[in-house]
Amino acid sequence: MSRSITIEDLYQFKFLSRPRLSPDGQRVAYVVTTVDERKHAYRSAIWTTPTAGGEPRRLTAEPANATDPSWSPDGRWLAFLSEREGEAGRVAGEEQKKLGKDKPQIWLLPTDGGEARQLTFLPHGASTPVWSPDGQWLAFTAPVGPLDEENEDGKPFPKVRVIDRLWYRLDGAGYIYERRSHLFLLNVAGGEPVQLTDGDWDDGEPTWSPDGKHLAFVSSREEDRWRLPAPDLYTLTIEGGKAGELHCLTDGNLGCGAPSWSPDSQTIAFLGALKTRSGGHIDLYTIPASARQAAATSLTAEFEGSFQDWTNTDCDARDEHIAPQPVWSSDGQTIFALAGHRGATRVFALSISGNNQQPPTCTPGDIHVRDFSADLSAARLALLIGNPSRPPEVFTYVASAGGDLEQLTSFNEPLFSELQLGTLEHMPYTGAEGWPMDGWILKPPDFDPTKRYPMILQIHGGPHTQYGYGFFHEMQVQAANGYVVLFTNPRGSAGYGRDFSIAVRGAWGEVDSLDIMAGVDALIARGFIDEHRLGVTGGSYGGFMTNWLIGHVDRFKAAVTDRCVSNMASDFGSCDLGWTFADDELETTPWEDLDCYMQRSPIKFVKNIHTPLLIIHSEQDLRCNIEQAEQLFAALKYMGREVLFVRFEGQSHGLSRGGHPKLRLERLRHGLNWFTKHL
Repeated sequence: MSRSITIEDLYQFKFLSRPRLSPDGQRVAYVVTTVDERKHAYRSAIWTTPTAGGEPRRLTAEPANATDPSWSPDGRWLAFLSEREGEAGRVAGEEQKKLGKDKPQIWLLPTDGGEARQLTFLPHGASTPVWSPDGQWLAFTAPVGPLDEENEDGKPFPKVRVIDRLWYRLDGAGYIYERRSHLFLLNVAGGEPVQLTDGDWDDGEPTWSPDGKHLAFVSSREEDRWRLPAPDLYTLTIEGGKAGELHCLTDGNLGCGAPSWSPDSQTIAFLGALKTRSGGHIDLYTIPASARQAAATSLTAEFEGSFQDWTNTDCDARDEHIAPQPVWSSDGQTIFALAGHRGATRVFALSISGNNQQPPTCTPGDIHVRDFSADLSAARLALLIGNPSRPPEVFTYVASAGGDLEQLTSFNEPLFSELQLGTLEHMPYTGAEGWPMDGWILKPPDFDPTKRYPMILQIHGGPHTQYGYGFFHEMQVQAANGYVVLFTNPRGSAGYGRDFSIAVRGAWGEVDSLDIMAGVDALIARGFIDEHRLGVTGGSYGGFMTNWLIGHVDRFKAAVTDRCVSNMASDFGSCDLGWTFADDELETTPWEDLDCYMQRSPIKFVKNIHTPLLIIHSEQDLRCNIEQAEQLFAALKYMGREVLFVRFEGQSHGLSRGGHPKLRLERLRHGLNWFTKHL
């Protein structure tokens, strides 16, 4: 007997992540995250499944979390991260701090069974372990910096923070000004890690050359790195377990990431965005490993897709907008890379010749590929794929044969087989000024086209992300409660080419709002929407746009603004990266052109807001500081308008997709109750 999806079903979801294919292509390791109902906490474990099919096997046990599996070249070992208690838990006081108790450390697990062994004991933990081709070394990154001072009871002293740089905090991480991320090397057989890099910058994403002689990594080392962080691509020679020659390959005009060596170790592919005026658009580049501060070659200048998973979903657990490493074919002529494109995220096969205006995809259809990896020969891919009716599961694809996708896991099927979900319909329409637009309609279960339904307009964040074929628990709950849900990709969205992305540069609210409202009109024209029962909601930039719309049109009867921006001028200094908008979005600063900022600030039009408004915000949100919500609430309450302010203690910007499970339920209940009351 089927039933409708509920808010509480969130606790039954299985969140899969990090599919990693063994070098021989015979097994996939991945992470399964569940919610502990009793403790309202996430629990993550590493599982494996044979690519030929068979029962999944759990490798790590509760209560300790385990993440980020990485296969040894011979497939006998898995390196992974865990905060489980090891040697650091058996010592006391200052020594325990030095050994990094309660920090993620690298562990080693035999894949044929046995106990895991702790490899690192670093005070701030470790991350991203990657094996050398000979299986002797692990390269990884780790924060370097002072330890927090504690009193004799083990409680931290209040800190005095002395800030001398523009970028000193990061949403979800907190204050970052005291610590730097650097590269380390560890002999798997034993010994202490060797620090390979140092300096007042962050180094990350190390990857070994196939010949085992070099590490490629990214680092932002220019003088303006704390104002306009844009990592360059570097190589570091490894000689006898020590750092050798260091070279910068790129010329400082790109923000680089996800480097990947060609099979002959002569070329590096990477993902890159223009340092300024990128609009969030990311291309695939190559550069010779012998280059020295040179211009890279774009392979995708004519392709609309943007090479990151820009498709929104609220089933991220704690990962969002992943940009996995590109994969070279064994002959070095093709590169497999993940890109967001027109509402989907797929893996594309790109030619190194650069003729990639319409590249073939390995993953056709209306799907959402969250992440992928390959075996040593790149003959087989392991992929994490979701769609509008299912959270992501693990699939495989035999790249050498060009066959069909094969599903390996079905962790969520027991729950979803009993649910009757809303049905999704693609709704292309014409936006303002004749721009072609993509929209989608999520209809309630048992939808009847002869009836008139209340509508909820959902607006995505960014603005340089996209809606489309990702699974959304929140939207499915709204559809289950009788609402037609509309979501669109207005100008500024990713996945439609760089010109589309930068079309809102200097014009937030002015052109994108017209595209969104054109979508509302296109849906109403279909005849099954009650025009007197329209709601609107969105988070981050979607919260900004929610505020903007209800300050400019009076068609909505209820609104929910989530982690919003209301004042672009104060956002410049209160957002963890607010000043970057002066270069990339508004083209000026508040003191140079305050009118420009205020003209694009919903707070300027607050006197026009008569729509009943629910404001949802996290108190530890550093991306859209809670002062943005406080300004909006104070103004509306002062004027006697109908407004309710719901604050979430201890949560950051990503509450809706990876925050405290119990508070995620509360957030959904408040939003649904608001629409139930007013629509």
